Amino acid sequence: MAPANGAGAKDNAAALQPSELTPPLEDMKVRWDGQEASGSGMKTFDSPRFGMVRDGGARAHTGVDLDAPVGTPIFAVADGVITLARYNDPMLGSDILLMFRPTASMLTYLIGVGSAASNGVLFANYAHLSAVFVETGQRVARGTMIGRTGTSGNADQKYPHLHFEIRKTRFPGIGAAGLGNRIDPEVMFKVDFSTPVEAVTRPK
Repeated sequence: MAPANGAGAKDNAAALQPSELTPPLEDMKVRWDGQEASGSGMKTFDSPRFGMVRDGGARAHTGVDLDAPVGTPIFAVADGVITLARYNDPMLGSDILLMFRPTASMLTYLIGVGSAASNGVLFANYAHLSAVFVETGQRVARGTMIGRTGTSGNADQKYPHLHFEIRKTRFPGIGAAGLGNRIDPEVMFKVDFSTPVEAVTRPK
């Protein structure tokens, strides 16, 4: 699609129409972090999830890491506007920020679980990408392929994945201080934990 016109197109939240949601990946599986749970012989999924889950609960993770080989297509989760498309962030690498407005029923649900944004507008962040197919200010339709996954930024090169966030504000801060302005993506999107983690393999 062509970039949206008008000086306020990329930041005009008032112009956004409510949209149904679709997952950012066709296959929504949490990334295996390569660590074994003590005494169980199984690998743990905790570190790639949202919240104070790293370094024994001492360090925050601001999104969810979804298992995805390099080059996996990513999709716009809703109708919206691209407010950021960049290629060289030291942490996030190539990443995309999509501004959207969820439906009234989803907003009611988010209010019920204490996760709503004050103006009803949210931002989906896709990070560590290998390709970006959109531009800042561009309007996109739900389900549009907007890029491909990768290992850019500070991503672990051994475990390619999509770092995916839902934000209440465009730039909510980093670390533990930024968790309050984000929503656990698992509140809005179903993530599959059913596949035995030993089945998730990557070249060493």
